[in-house]
Amino acid sequence: MNNGMSRILEDAPPVATATGEKDPVRLGTAAPRLRLEPLAPAEIARWDALVATFPQRTVFHRRAWLDCLAEACSVEWRFWAVTQSSRVVGYFCGGVAKRGPFRMLGSPLRSWHTNYMGPLLGEEVREQDFAAALDDLAREERFDIIEIEYADMPPAAFENAGFTCYQSWTELVDLSRDHHAMMLRMSNGRKHGVRKATRHGLELVECEDAGARLHDQLTRALRTKGAVCPIGPEFPLAVVGHMRPAGLLYTLGVRNPEGEIVATGIFPYDNDTVYQWDSSSEIAGREWHPNDLLHFGLMCHAADDGLKTYNMSGYGRFNHAFGSRMVATYRWHKCYSAAAKLARAASERLSRVERRKGFAGWLLRTFLH
Repeated sequence: MNNGMSRILEDAPPVATATGEKDPVRLGTAAPRLRLEPLAPAEIARWDALVATFPQRTVFHRRAWLDCLAEACSVEWRFWAVTQSSRVVGYFCGGVAKRGPFRMLGSPLRSWHTNYMGPLLGEEVREQDFAAALDDLAREERFDIIEIEYADMPPAAFENAGFTCYQSWTELVDLSRDHHAMMLRMSNGRKHGVRKATRHGLELVECEDAGARLHDQLTRALRTKGAVCPIGPEFPLAVVGHMRPAGLLYTLGVRNPEGEIVATGIFPYDNDTVYQWDSSSEIAGREWHPNDLLHFGLMCHAADDGLKTYNMSGYGRFNHAFGSRMVATYRWHKCYSAAAKLARAASERLSRVERRKGFAGWLLRTFLH
């Protein structure tokens, strides 16, 4: 890193997110242009400390999660300070991936099984200015595609900058140490399921081999629906291997009276929120509702640890029945050439076919991997 950037990082006052202060804005003057300045190795080593003051940070900004993706998805991480008039006003990390001749920057990419990343910005920073800074970065670094998702993204800012939106939904459950109150918010079906599981002798336990067990259960469950598991066996193992030692992960299972783990879930957490990374169960014995006990047990466990929100990382009747509220999520991408746009659209279509059961899916999996 050049000496000028070193001085910026050493001399910059705390960002506005940490202090709550904002610089005065003169009427009739445009905001200075944002810049993304690469961090020096010494600053990268302090990444968790740098982002700790931002209230919007998530567990997916933590270095343990980035190391997990580096191992499981072969991601090359890049780190930047967001500067304005030589003052640090935020931080941004993104992973570089190569797809054929195309260089992609993801924060995150959709295939990384990661809810949110994106920038961590001071309160005075306008998102449209950050979108413009991404365009500058794409030109400087010759990125063909940029993909980004973070909580509370303002749609207008990225739409006006030429990004394309994919909107989805997720269910958020408000957690409480009053477990009875949480159960009262659940549907009658989910309450019945938890009680039936308990009467049958099922219990929530810590699952030491959650990574391997989850992938095995998920693979067999999807096979019955004519689909294939979208993640390799190395991915959940990497999640457990990096996140559990950092104290950022619940690895839970539901054990039946015979001592078998019949449902498994992996749940990363940080900054008051726990996320469902993935969960599954054995096909046999589902009439005893192990999944209901798994999720309600996770809610109780997380609430007792002081967490405030359970992000179920998806939506549907099952999730909504836990007394959740549905909120929109937005993932944005921008292609910087016509060739990249065509290649991305073709890749999306191929990935949908690849996940299917049958000859077409088998053919793609055989010759593309």
